[in-house]
Amino acid sequence: MFDEFVEWLRLILGTKYQYSRGMWVDSPALVTARIAAIYAMGGPQPDVDDRRPRFRVLLLGPQSGRQYAADIQTDMELLMQAVQGDLLPCGAASVLAIGEPAGPAYTTENRPWMSLDFQVIF
Repeated sequence: MFDEFVEWLRLILGTKYQYSRGMWVDSPALVTARIAAIYAMGGPQPDVDDRRPRFRVLLLGPQSGRQYAADIQTDMELLMQAVQGDLLPCGAASVLAIGEPAGPAYTTENRPWMSLDFQVIF
């Protein structure tokens, strides 16, 4: 389910992000990169055959990139719009945004970030 959700993100956000399973590790190669960190957040107990895993998506801009906050916010809005459409991860019945995006905020390296939780119904 995790991989299917990441593929769904890739279809929407494309190749401008480096995708990380959980926490990313900064390195010189990632200074100018945009990062999409995806965290599996558990979910409620399965109901009959339905599973509803939750995922947190953290979108980050480049280091020292406060000027990219609006771009990160626009990309998060793309994800918000995608949950209202017909594009679904393989095998999923629906994707829900849980709440509204948090941010923009900034890391100690001045990476702008925004966060949003999703629930996928399989």
